[in-house]
Amino acid sequence: MSTTTAVESVQLANGSFELNYLLAALEMGKADESVLRYMQFMAQVLPIKALTFVHVLPKVDLYVTDLNQNMQHLFDNFQHQDEVQENMRQQVAKYLDENNGPRVHFSTRQGNPLEEVLQEARLSGADLLVVGQRSGTGNHGILARNLVRKSTGNSFIVPEQSKAQLKTIVVPVDFSPHSVRALETAIALNKQLKEKAKIICINVFELPAVFSYKVRNSYEALKVVMEDDRKAAFQDFINTYAKDEAIEIDLIEQGYGNVGAYLLQYCEDKQADLIVLGARGHSKVELLLLGSVTEKLLMLNQNIPTLVVK
Repeated sequence: MSTTTAVESVQLANGSFELNYLLAALEMGKADESVLRYMQFMAQVLPIKALTFVHVLPKVDLYVTDLNQNMQHLFDNFQHQDEVQENMRQQVAKYLDENNGPRVHFSTRQGNPLEEVLQEARLSGADLLVVGQRSGTGNHGILARNLVRKSTGNSFIVPEQSKAQLKTIVVPVDFSPHSVRALETAIALNKQLKEKAKIICINVFELPAVFSYKVRNSYEALKVVMEDDRKAAFQDFINTYAKDEAIEIDLIEQGYGNVGAYLLQYCEDKQADLIVLGARGHSKVELLLLGSVTEKLLMLNQNIPTLVVK
Protein backbone atom coordinates (compact mmCIF):
# COMPACT_ATOMS: atom_id res chain seq x y z
CA MET A 1 0.00 0.00 0.00
CA SER A 2 1.16 3.52 -0.74
CA THR A 3 2.11 5.89 2.07
CA THR A 4 0.88 9.00 0.28
CA THR A 5 -1.48 11.21 2.27
CA ALA A 6 -3.02 13.04 -0.67
CA VAL A 7 -6.21 11.95 -2.38
CA GLU A 8 -5.45 11.12 -6.00
CA SER A 9 -8.03 11.95 -8.64
CA VAL A 10 -9.49 9.07 -10.61
CA GLN A 11 -12.05 8.72 -13.35
CA LEU A 12 -14.53 6.09 -12.25
CA ALA A 13 -15.53 3.64 -14.92
CA ASN A 14 -19.14 3.59 -13.73
CA GLY A 15 -21.18 3.98 -10.61
CA SER A 16 -22.47 0.45 -10.36
CA PHE A 17 -21.30 -3.04 -9.58
CA GLU A 18 -23.80 -5.54 -10.87
CA LEU A 19 -23.72 -9.25 -10.14
CA ASN A 20 -26.06 -10.66 -12.74
CA TYR A 21 -23.90 -13.55 -13.86
CA LEU A 22 -21.43 -15.48 -11.69
CA LEU A 23 -18.94 -18.14 -12.74
CA ALA A 24 -17.84 -20.52 -9.97
CA ALA A 25 -15.00 -23.01 -10.37
CA LEU A 26 -15.49 -26.40 -8.70
CA GLU A 27 -12.65 -28.83 -7.99
CA MET A 28 -15.07 -31.64 -7.09
CA GLY A 29 -13.49 -31.83 -3.65
CA LYS A 30 -13.78 -30.56 -0.09
CA ALA A 31 -13.17 -26.89 -0.93
CA ASP A 32 -16.36 -26.89 -3.01
CA GLU A 33 -18.50 -26.92 0.13
CA SER A 34 -17.56 -23.35 1.04
CA VAL A 35 -18.09 -22.16 -2.54
CA LEU A 36 -21.53 -23.77 -2.78
CA ARG A 37 -22.61 -22.45 0.61
CA TYR A 38 -21.58 -18.97 -0.46
CA MET A 39 -23.32 -19.25 -3.82
CA GLN A 40 -26.47 -20.33 -1.99
CA PHE A 41 -26.15 -17.29 0.28
CA MET A 42 -25.47 -14.85 -2.57
CA ALA A 43 -28.45 -16.16 -4.54
CA GLN A 44 -30.63 -15.38 -1.53
CA VAL A 45 -29.38 -11.85 -0.79
CA LEU A 46 -28.40 -10.50 -4.24
CA PRO A 47 -30.32 -10.18 -7.53
CA ILE A 48 -28.23 -12.80 -9.33
CA LYS A 49 -29.76 -13.98 -12.60
CA ALA A 50 -27.48 -16.85 -13.61
CA LEU A 51 -24.76 -19.09 -12.19
CA THR A 52 -22.38 -21.27 -14.16
CA PHE A 53 -20.32 -23.95 -12.45
CA VAL A 54 -17.19 -25.09 -14.27
CA HIS A 55 -14.90 -28.04 -13.60
CA VAL A 56 -11.63 -28.67 -15.41
CA LEU A 57 -10.45 -32.22 -16.04
CA PRO A 58 -6.81 -33.12 -16.61
CA LYS A 59 -5.93 -33.65 -20.22
CA VAL A 60 -5.16 -37.25 -21.18
CA ASP A 61 -2.20 -37.49 -23.55
CA LEU A 62 -1.74 -40.64 -25.60
CA TYR A 63 1.78 -41.08 -26.90
CA VAL A 64 1.22 -43.98 -29.28
CA THR A 65 0.53 -42.39 -32.66
CA ASP A 66 -1.81 -45.12 -33.90
CA LEU A 67 -4.00 -44.75 -30.80
CA ASN A 68 -4.24 -40.97 -30.82
CA GLN A 69 -6.92 -40.63 -33.46
CA ASN A 70 -8.95 -43.66 -32.41
CA MET A 71 -8.80 -43.39 -28.62
CA GLN A 72 -8.50 -39.71 -27.73
CA HIS A 73 -12.11 -39.07 -28.72
CA LEU A 74 -13.28 -41.81 -26.36
CA PHE A 75 -11.30 -40.35 -23.46
CA ASP A 76 -12.67 -36.88 -24.13
CA ASN A 77 -16.29 -37.99 -24.32
CA PHE A 78 -16.05 -40.20 -21.26
CA GLN A 79 -14.54 -37.52 -19.05
CA HIS A 80 -16.37 -34.48 -20.33
CA GLN A 81 -19.96 -35.41 -20.58
CA ASP A 82 -22.40 -37.49 -18.60
CA GLU A 83 -20.66 -38.59 -15.43
CA VAL A 84 -18.85 -35.35 -14.57
CA GLN A 85 -21.77 -33.04 -15.23
CA GLU A 86 -24.17 -35.31 -13.38
CA ASN A 87 -21.85 -35.30 -10.34
CA MET A 88 -21.70 -31.50 -10.52
CA ARG A 89 -25.47 -31.27 -10.78
CA GLN A 90 -25.95 -33.49 -7.73
CA GLN A 91 -23.54 -31.44 -5.64
CA VAL A 92 -25.07 -28.11 -6.65
CA ALA A 93 -28.61 -29.40 -6.09
CA LYS A 94 -27.85 -29.73 -2.37
CA TYR A 95 -27.54 -25.94 -2.18
CA LEU A 96 -29.45 -24.44 -5.11
CA ASP A 97 -32.86 -25.17 -6.59
CA GLU A 98 -32.57 -24.97 -10.37
CA ASN A 99 -36.32 -24.30 -10.61
CA ASN A 100 -36.41 -21.52 -8.02
CA GLY A 101 -33.73 -18.85 -8.19
CA PRO A 102 -30.93 -18.01 -10.63
CA ARG A 103 -30.55 -20.04 -13.79
CA VAL A 104 -27.90 -22.71 -13.24
CA HIS A 105 -25.57 -23.95 -15.96
CA PHE A 106 -22.71 -26.44 -15.99
CA SER A 107 -19.52 -26.51 -18.02
CA THR A 108 -16.63 -28.96 -18.22
CA ARG A 109 -13.26 -28.21 -19.76
CA GLN A 110 -10.03 -30.11 -20.15
CA GLY A 111 -6.46 -28.95 -19.60
CA ASN A 112 -4.69 -26.67 -17.12
CA PRO A 113 -7.26 -25.75 -14.40
CA LEU A 114 -6.14 -22.15 -13.99
CA GLU A 115 -5.91 -21.36 -17.69
CA GLU A 116 -9.16 -23.11 -18.56
CA VAL A 117 -11.13 -21.38 -15.80
CA LEU A 118 -9.79 -18.00 -16.92
CA GLN A 119 -10.68 -18.81 -20.52
CA GLU A 120 -14.21 -19.75 -19.49
CA ALA A 121 -14.50 -16.46 -17.60
CA ARG A 122 -13.34 -14.45 -20.61
CA LEU A 123 -15.67 -16.20 -23.05
CA SER A 124 -18.69 -16.14 -20.77
CA GLY A 125 -18.46 -12.48 -19.82
CA ALA A 126 -19.20 -13.30 -16.17
CA ASP A 127 -19.43 -10.37 -13.76
CA LEU A 128 -17.50 -12.26 -11.10
CA LEU A 129 -15.21 -15.28 -11.04
CA VAL A 130 -15.52 -17.31 -7.83
CA VAL A 131 -12.98 -19.86 -6.65
CA GLY A 132 -12.61 -21.82 -3.43
CA GLN A 133 -9.37 -21.97 -1.47
CA ARG A 134 -8.35 -24.97 0.59
CA SER A 135 -6.79 -24.26 3.98
CA GLY A 136 -4.18 -26.01 6.06
CA THR A 137 -1.94 -26.99 3.16
CA GLY A 138 1.50 -25.86 2.14
CA ASN A 139 0.12 -24.58 -1.15
CA HIS A 140 -2.55 -22.40 0.44
CA GLY A 141 -2.93 -19.11 -1.43
CA ILE A 142 -0.97 -20.05 -4.54
CA LEU A 143 -3.95 -20.71 -6.83
CA ALA A 144 -5.77 -17.63 -5.56
CA ARG A 145 -2.81 -15.35 -6.20
CA ASN A 146 -2.20 -16.77 -9.66
CA LEU A 147 -5.86 -16.50 -10.59
CA VAL A 148 -6.11 -12.90 -9.43
CA ARG A 149 -2.89 -11.98 -11.22
CA LYS A 150 -4.07 -13.32 -14.55
CA SER A 151 -7.77 -12.51 -14.40
CA THR A 152 -8.85 -9.40 -16.28
CA GLY A 153 -12.04 -9.14 -14.24
CA ASN A 154 -13.11 -9.18 -10.63
CA SER A 155 -12.24 -12.27 -8.60
CA PHE A 156 -13.82 -13.64 -5.44
CA ILE A 157 -11.80 -15.98 -3.20
CA VAL A 158 -13.79 -18.13 -0.76
CA PRO A 159 -11.56 -19.77 1.89
CA GLU A 160 -12.60 -23.20 3.09
CA GLN A 161 -13.30 -21.97 6.63
CA SER A 162 -15.27 -18.85 5.66
CA LYS A 163 -18.81 -18.06 6.79
CA ALA A 164 -21.61 -17.29 4.34
CA GLN A 165 -22.80 -13.96 5.73
CA LEU A 166 -22.34 -10.24 5.03
CA LYS A 167 -22.57 -8.02 8.08
CA THR A 168 -19.20 -6.28 8.03
CA ILE A 169 -17.18 -5.30 4.94
CA VAL A 170 -13.61 -4.02 5.32
CA VAL A 171 -11.97 -1.96 2.57
CA PRO A 172 -8.22 -1.31 2.96
CA VAL A 173 -7.47 2.20 1.66
CA ASP A 174 -4.24 3.85 0.57
CA PHE A 175 -5.96 6.77 -1.23
CA SER A 176 -4.95 5.45 -4.66
CA PRO A 177 -7.27 4.89 -7.65
CA HIS A 178 -7.23 1.18 -6.74
CA SER A 179 -8.74 2.09 -3.36
CA VAL A 180 -11.40 4.17 -5.06
CA ARG A 181 -12.47 1.19 -7.17
CA ALA A 182 -12.58 -1.03 -4.09
CA LEU A 183 -14.67 1.45 -2.09
CA GLU A 184 -17.00 2.08 -5.02
CA THR A 185 -17.51 -1.66 -5.41
CA ALA A 186 -18.15 -2.22 -1.70
CA ILE A 187 -20.77 0.55 -1.67
CA ALA A 188 -22.49 -0.69 -4.84
CA LEU A 189 -22.50 -4.27 -3.53
CA ASN A 190 -23.95 -3.12 -0.21
CA LYS A 191 -26.78 -1.29 -1.97
CA GLN A 192 -27.84 -4.55 -3.58
CA LEU A 193 -28.04 -6.42 -0.28
CA LYS A 194 -31.45 -6.93 1.25
CA GLU A 195 -29.95 -6.22 4.67
CA LYS A 196 -27.20 -3.59 4.53
CA ALA A 197 -23.76 -4.37 5.91
CA LYS A 198 -21.39 -2.09 7.82
CA ILE A 199 -18.50 -0.79 5.71
CA ILE A 200 -15.19 0.03 7.38
CA CYS A 201 -12.31 1.70 5.55
CA ILE A 202 -8.93 1.06 7.15
CA ASN A 203 -5.60 2.74 6.46
CA VAL A 204 -2.25 1.53 7.77
CA PHE A 205 0.34 4.27 8.27
CA GLU A 206 4.01 3.99 9.12
CA LEU A 207 6.26 6.47 10.90
CA PRO A 208 9.62 7.20 9.25
CA ALA A 209 12.21 4.74 10.53
CA VAL A 210 14.61 7.53 11.53
CA PHE A 211 12.33 8.52 14.38
CA SER A 212 12.78 5.20 16.11
CA TYR A 213 16.19 6.50 17.18
CA LYS A 214 14.86 9.75 18.65
CA VAL A 215 13.68 10.42 22.16
CA ARG A 216 10.25 9.12 23.07
CA ASN A 217 8.61 12.55 23.26
CA SER A 218 9.64 13.34 19.69
CA TYR A 219 8.26 10.00 18.52
CA GLU A 220 4.90 10.60 20.20
CA ALA A 221 4.70 14.13 18.83
CA LEU A 222 5.37 12.92 15.30
CA LYS A 223 2.79 10.16 15.68
CA VAL A 224 0.14 12.74 16.60
CA VAL A 225 1.05 14.84 13.56
CA MET A 226 0.97 11.81 11.26
CA GLU A 227 -2.38 10.64 12.63
CA ASP A 228 -3.95 14.10 12.27
CA ASP A 229 -2.64 14.39 8.71
CA ARG A 230 -3.86 10.92 7.79
CA LYS A 231 -7.28 11.54 9.35
CA ALA A 232 -7.64 14.72 7.27
CA ALA A 233 -6.66 12.86 4.09
CA PHE A 234 -9.04 10.05 5.00
CA GLN A 235 -11.96 12.42 5.51
CA ASP A 236 -11.15 14.14 2.22
CA PHE A 237 -11.13 10.74 0.52
CA ILE A 238 -14.53 9.79 1.95
CA ASN A 239 -16.06 13.20 1.17
CA THR A 240 -14.89 12.89 -2.42
CA TYR A 241 -15.90 9.32 -3.18
CA ALA A 242 -18.52 8.34 -0.58
CA LYS A 243 -19.97 11.62 0.67
CA ASP A 244 -23.50 10.41 1.31
CA GLU A 245 -22.59 6.93 2.55
CA ALA A 246 -22.35 5.65 6.12
CA ILE A 247 -18.69 4.68 6.13
CA GLU A 248 -16.58 4.06 9.23
CA ILE A 249 -12.90 4.98 9.01
CA ASP A 250 -10.03 3.67 11.08
CA LEU A 251 -6.26 4.07 11.28
CA ILE A 252 -3.64 1.67 12.56
CA GLU A 253 0.08 2.23 12.86
CA GLN A 254 2.32 -0.32 11.22
CA GLY A 255 5.04 -1.74 13.41
CA TYR A 256 7.42 -4.42 12.19
CA GLY A 257 6.25 -6.76 9.48
CA ASN A 258 4.15 -6.71 6.32
CA VAL A 259 1.09 -4.45 6.10
CA GLY A 260 -0.93 -7.43 4.88
CA ALA A 261 -0.50 -9.21 8.20
CA TYR A 262 -1.67 -6.12 10.11
CA LEU A 263 -4.72 -5.79 7.87
CA LEU A 264 -5.64 -9.45 8.25
CA GLN A 265 -5.39 -9.22 12.04
CA TYR A 266 -7.54 -6.09 11.98
CA CYS A 267 -10.17 -7.81 9.83
CA GLU A 268 -10.24 -10.81 12.15
CA ASP A 269 -10.57 -8.56 15.20
CA LYS A 270 -13.49 -6.74 13.54
CA GLN A 271 -15.04 -10.10 12.57
CA ALA A 272 -15.13 -9.00 8.94
CA ASP A 273 -17.25 -11.08 6.59
CA LEU A 274 -15.70 -9.68 3.41
CA ILE A 275 -12.49 -7.89 2.41
CA VAL A 276 -12.62 -5.76 -0.74
CA LEU A 277 -9.23 -4.99 -2.30
CA GLY A 278 -8.40 -2.84 -5.29
CA ALA A 279 -5.85 -4.54 -7.55
CA ARG A 280 -3.80 -2.91 -10.26
CA GLY A 281 -4.95 -2.34 -13.82
CA HIS A 282 -5.29 -4.47 -16.92
CA SER A 283 -1.97 -4.01 -18.71
CA LYS A 284 0.27 -7.05 -19.17
CA VAL A 285 2.73 -5.67 -16.63
CA GLU A 286 0.12 -4.64 -14.06
CA LEU A 287 -1.57 -8.04 -14.20
CA LEU A 288 1.59 -9.54 -12.70
CA LEU A 289 1.86 -6.93 -9.95
CA LEU A 290 -0.82 -7.37 -7.34
CA GLY A 291 1.19 -5.52 -4.75
CA SER A 292 2.67 -6.96 -1.58
CA VAL A 293 -0.42 -6.23 0.53
CA THR A 294 -2.82 -8.18 -1.68
CA GLU A 295 -0.29 -10.98 -2.09
CA LYS A 296 0.20 -11.30 1.66
CA LEU A 297 -3.52 -11.21 2.43
CA LEU A 298 -4.31 -13.91 -0.10
CA MET A 299 -1.49 -16.06 1.22
CA LEU A 300 -2.36 -15.72 4.94
CA ASN A 301 -6.13 -15.46 4.85
CA GLN A 302 -7.89 -18.72 5.69
CA ASN A 303 -11.19 -17.39 7.01
CA ILE A 304 -12.48 -14.29 5.24
CA PRO A 305 -13.86 -14.15 1.67
CA THR A 306 -11.92 -11.63 -0.42
CA LEU A 307 -13.13 -9.68 -3.43
CA VAL A 308 -10.32 -8.37 -5.64
CA VAL A 309 -11.49 -5.56 -7.90
CA LYS A 310 -9.85 -4.65 -11.21
